[in-house]
Amino acid sequence: MKKLFSKLTATFTSAILAAGMFSTLPASASSEEKTKVTIHFDLSGDGVKVEDNEYGNPQYIVDFSGTPGTSRYLSDVGLERAGYTFTGWTFDGVQAYSPGSVIQFPETDATLTPVWSKNSDTTKYTVHYETVCDLGTFDKGSRLPDKQVKPGELVEVSLNVFYHPENTYTQIGWIYDGKTYLGQQKIIMPDHDIELTPSWHKYRKFCYSAGDVDRIVGVLGQELERIEGFQTELAEASRLSRIGFYLSGWHCSADDKIYEPEAYYTMPEEDVVFTAVWAPKTYTLVFRPELRKFETHIRIDGQTDTTVVCPEPGMTKPGYKFAGWDYKGTLYQPGDEFFIYGEISGLGIPLEGVWIASDEPTTELAGDANCDGDVTLSDAVLIMQTIGNPDEFGTESSDPSAITPQGMINADCYLPGDGVTNLDALAVQNFCLKVIDKLPVTEITG
Repeated sequence: MKKLFSKLTATFTSAILAAGMFSTLPASASSEEKTKVTIHFDLSGDGVKVEDNEYGNPQYIVDFSGTPGTSRYLSDVGLERAGYTFTGWTFDGVQAYSPGSVIQFPETDATLTPVWSKNSDTTKYTVHYETVCDLGTFDKGSRLPDKQVKPGELVEVSLNVFYHPENTYTQIGWIYDGKTYLGQQKIIMPDHDIELTPSWHKYRKFCYSAGDVDRIVGVLGQELERIEGFQTELAEASRLSRIGFYLSGWHCSADDKIYEPEAYYTMPEEDVVFTAVWAPKTYTLVFRPELRKFETHIRIDGQTDTTVVCPEPGMTKPGYKFAGWDYKGTLYQPGDEFFIYGEISGLGIPLEGVWIASDEPTTELAGDANCDGDVTLSDAVLIMQTIGNPDEFGTESSDPSAITPQGMINADCYLPGDGVTNLDALAVQNFCLKVIDKLPVTEITG
């Protein structure tokens, strides 16, 4: 029969142990729920004492505490007992830990008792590895010969593993007495022969799906494989992308629960599909009557797949009339409903004001230099800019923020008819500060 053999490295085994693949994560990762537990050493047996160090000085083995699930090194100090050899420590009388090895804190307080091998007992028993799978027994070759071990001595579980003939399972460790042990873990040899068999774990399909929705950008899903009974970390929220929505969770087909992105999940004995749970993004619609006049911009928040009523521009332009709001070539009128389809970026959605030339008469408003229908400090600023830099802000400039002919008429609000001067800007400033209560004026006060 075909030989299917491989050997795990010690490094790989350590990685498995560090990942806690044969344990479950705490119900909560919050530090408040992690209580300290104590590992106690039972040294109460007849004639048991702690051995002295190499200089003949006494040594001590003391209890220690830690957080469940964390690890630490055991003391490498040995024990003495007449007629026996100390081989290690055990919680349950089956699995053992050599002095100086790594041990994991259990969920509750626990006691380690010494493991002894009787010196006068020379009888040895057989450690046998039986290579079987769902297809039957297969040839293990010469890699795992039987071993003869005395009761009380420790059996180090082999790192050797085998490939499943059909690759539908993976072997992780060996089973003894109904429990799985990883390579390099230790078993106390009993006073009878023992047999270890491969611990097979089936591969299951593990799929991500965007669901029956529109506006998906990129892949619609992903199919992977995971090992049943083992934990895996669910995908991050960016695994799938949908215009106008963000991924808030994963719905599990196996238990009908919703898990947060990057949550831990234990693979069941069945295939699993995780379907994206989508939540609408909130966008800020920015209606811009004048691109560079930020004070004129109107901002309205709304979520994907809802509508927003387009506002009035809130300003006028001499010689022009408002034609609507442009969004990607479509013109919306004030009062129209704008449907928020969403954007990939999730940033603001800009709608540009469109103005067309008009012969309709414009109402004059003294001091309204920017012709937005109101007199504010921005009018005083524009007057000063026009005087200081007429090439950029004068009526002959092509800059959209420059003053218009009507704006020049409105700006002449101090001694109308004498032209636009710094005193007109001062008059607008005084009006805004309520030093004067009307424009135009014929004298400056304050």
